[in-house]
Amino acid sequence: MSALAHYFEDEGLATVIVALVREHIEVMRPPRALWVPFELGRPFGAPNERGLQTRVLRAALALLDKPGPVLEDFLEEAPYPEGEAGWKFPGDLDISSVSAEVASIRPTWEQARNRHARTSFGISGLSAEATIEYIERFHSDEPMPNPKGMAPVSRARFAVDDIKAYYLEAATAVNGHPSSRQLYDWFWEQTLAGAMIREFQERVRTSADKNQNLIADSLVPAERTNSQR
Repeated sequence: MSALAHYFEDEGLATVIVALVREHIEVMRPPRALWVPFELGRPFGAPNERGLQTRVLRAALALLDKPGPVLEDFLEEAPYPEGEAGWKFPGDLDISSVSAEVASIRPTWEQARNRHARTSFGISGLSAEATIEYIERFHSDEPMPNPKGMAPVSRARFAVDDIKAYYLEAATAVNGHPSSRQLYDWFWEQTLAGAMIREFQERVRTSADKNQNLIADSLVPAERTNSQR
């Protein structure tokens, strides 16, 4: 988005970005950006919080009156709903390995997909099982073959997104109202896949490949990284 912002500005169209990953904005230096301290995927805070969302939007639009580059912080925290007391994942997990865990989640994920009649899983072009293999072998001497049409590092980023979608969608397979914090606590603290992604983040962060460095901060929320544990 930062690159597009530069392109649009060159063509005379003013832009402003609501940014979740501060490190990317500091490197790309788009003309105008508002950094928000919210969860990945929620640039305007929390669902159904109309007042907060309006304040974020107004703060972002106010930057249009300023010459760039400008980066400002929106420091108001998003509220976390309490969620359902005693919520647990509505399925059985085989934690003998990450691959076994993914396989054990499939019936629950299919139940969730049927319940919601939609899914956001699939942007990597890999099956759930293959996303795990792709990440596990990414830095090995024999990485998994990469289908045509996508750079390996991009497919790795999307594979991680697919893993997160697969697990979090499965967690909503039955009626109940877990909060986002409950869902993320479960995924990042209780699943082998969450631990695998944190370890993968450390590897790409310290890689000599600058392209890998660029995706590191988009894989795991800052408060869930190994360095914060």
